[in-house]
Amino acid sequence: MSPETDMALRKSLDAIDSMRRRIYGVGWFVVVSTLGAYAHLAYVQRVSDNPKRLLSAAVLAVTCLIAWATFAIVLVVVRMAKRILHAIDLALQREAS
Repeated sequence: MSPETDMALRKSLDAIDSMRRRIYGVGWFVVVSTLGAYAHLAYVQRVSDNPKRLLSAAVLAVTCLIAWATFAIVLVVVRMAKRILHAIDLALQREAS
């Protein structure tokens, strides 16, 4: 494997790793926010008769749920990208041998 190819592959793997760390940080915040939004929705349902307040809490909860689903999809994409880069690395190492 040429040094340029090795360096480009290493940079790509490092970029995927740093992106994965950022995604995990933001993603777990989204998970906690979603659970909090649903707890808030349950609270509003119990104590309020105001339909506007109930609708706002429901929209917030659904929005957070969509963000949580997006977090799960992004995790799958990042894992697959990392696996593909590792497969390319292995193929290039075998080719060089």
